[in-house]
Amino acid sequence: AREVIIKDLKEKNLLEKIEPHQLSAGHCYRCHTIIEPYLSKQWFVKMKPLSKPALEAVKKGKIKFYPKRWTKVYLNWMENIQDWCISRQIWWGHRIPVYYCKSCQETEKSQIPNPKSQTNSKSQISNWKGIIVSRVKPDKCPKCGSNDIYQDEDVLDTWFSSWLWPFATFGWPQVTGGEAGGGTKDASSIVSCPLSFGTSDLDYFYPTSVLVTAPEIIFFWVARMIMAGMEFMKDIPFRDVYIHGTVRDIEGKKMSKSLGNIIDPLEIINEYGTDALRFSLISITAQGQDVFLSKERFEQGRNFANKIWNASRFILMHLENMHLENIPLDANEDLNIVNRWILSRFYSTLKELNQNLDYYRFNEAANLLYSFFWHEFCDWYLELVKPILVNRKESRENRNTQMVMYKVLEKFLRVLHPFMPFITEEIWQRLRQQEQSHPGRVPVETSIMIQPWPQIQENIIDKKIENKMKLVFEIITAIRNMRSEMDIPVQTHIKTIISSVNRITRELINSLSSQIKNLSRLSELVVEEEYTQLKATITTIVGDLHISIPLQGIVDIEKEKANLDEKIKKTQQEIKTKENTLKNKNFIRKAPVEIVEKEKERLKELKSILNRIKVVKNGLQ
Repeated sequence: AREVIIKDLKEKNLLEKIEPHQLSAGHCYRCHTIIEPYLSKQWFVKMKPLSKPALEAVKKGKIKFYPKRWTKVYLNWMENIQDWCISRQIWWGHRIPVYYCKSCQETEKSQIPNPKSQTNSKSQISNWKGIIVSRVKPDKCPKCGSNDIYQDEDVLDTWFSSWLWPFATFGWPQVTGGEAGGGTKDASSIVSCPLSFGTSDLDYFYPTSVLVTAPEIIFFWVARMIMAGMEFMKDIPFRDVYIHGTVRDIEGKKMSKSLGNIIDPLEIINEYGTDALRFSLISITAQGQDVFLSKERFEQGRNFANKIWNASRFILMHLENMHLENIPLDANEDLNIVNRWILSRFYSTLKELNQNLDYYRFNEAANLLYSFFWHEFCDWYLELVKPILVNRKESRENRNTQMVMYKVLEKFLRVLHPFMPFITEEIWQRLRQQEQSHPGRVPVETSIMIQPWPQIQENIIDKKIENKMKLVFEIITAIRNMRSEMDIPVQTHIKTIISSVNRITRELINSLSSQIKNLSRLSELVVEEEYTQLKATITTIVGDLHISIPLQGIVDIEKEKANLDEKIKKTQQEIKTKENTLKNKNFIRKAPVEIVEKEKERLKELKSILNRIKVVKNGLQ
């Protein structure tokens, strides 16, 4: 059109000159052409009266946003709300329920008036000649009686349909809430709810508990659902609104089909598995923070699924032909310290898990379950009880260990199920087969998804036992680290001396000496009250303990000293380089803050390594 106009002006000699002007013109993100303004008649909804109840619901705390900062965004939108244009000129959608009488329009040349200029009640839509607003198509015009009527070709804005979602999905308006503005129920159209006989789904599920959505549609959808709920149901549609982050690619760009930077979830499912996809996304998504996603991020979920599967196979293998009787797990006198510890840790974890879920900290909940199962249940508990299970000797301790192992795994699968539904269902069914394989038990078909959430048993949580076992793990870790520092082969069993002036600590170590020796690969464990410094010995301190490993006959002392001298020299050179870098003012001024902080952390780490090497060398004197 612009080019044609310029051509006409030139032909009529009306064009004086053409000058370039720089302007900001909107472009379509798909075809990249300039967006042209187009004036047309549109239908609007007056929003101020609808927004007031929705504003009050959030201000009074009836509806809460997580993270809390999004509350301000919501309030800002609602306090500055404008009338809503609900007309859309597209092919698909709900047609606007407005009809026109051709006869009235032709005789009166009627036009849609401007509502803002109308002050008299007679100017309401119902009195506009030739314009009929109706849920169903009228047979004839109420003004002139003509049946030459046609419907408006525009369709409703998509969000105009979506704002009805919380109650329209349950049969509204055919079914209306029993207490929603004195609503009534059409008995022939009630959708039955199996959870409460005689109650409609609308009564049972409205209002619901939580809405999970994205920040960019807080106004387009969240606010409008609240307004619709308050207007039509006279109640809020949900209590909590959880705003998740935006999924971005590794470069920080928002994932979009148009940009071609999306990761196809079906490809991830084929490569890593559905549970891996779900768990990985949850575990890396902090509350309200954007996610920077790459395919490599799904490896954690895949590895975790493999760990769960392999650990469960090990447990099932050691439950074969064992009678899973209901041993009371709160009878602590019947359980050894290791079993009491894992039960305490499970219920402590469950307690923290519930708190995270209550406040929608899903990533913290997922990582908590990951840490408990991988590092505590597998790395420590199963390794500690493995000798008992492998022995297969019939004893009370063996049966208790099997029952505790079974109970913890079964309850863990229940709390993990919302995060990883498929692998947990599969393993849980196998556990049930094991349990119901005993004579006299009638198999019952059921699913993990309808099992109750485990209840916290405060009487089993024992922080003293947790702290005792934490000390034991620190001892084992310290011995393993010393072995690694001195390059002592794993197959070599060594002697270790632990010194402590605390009688209770010595008794604890002695009571678990077999477990410490097994996990640390020790030939002998000596527990003493007084610490004595010996030659050719490497020593480390854990709390008030001295842990010493005699090295005579295990390593070449002189050769080891030379290796340590070389490590000291190399570490000192690296420390000097880092110090010079951090003294460089240009580097401090120009480098990104995170790089500078990384260099400082590395310098601190190197100094710690240097001190440790010197301590080891001094022990060899």
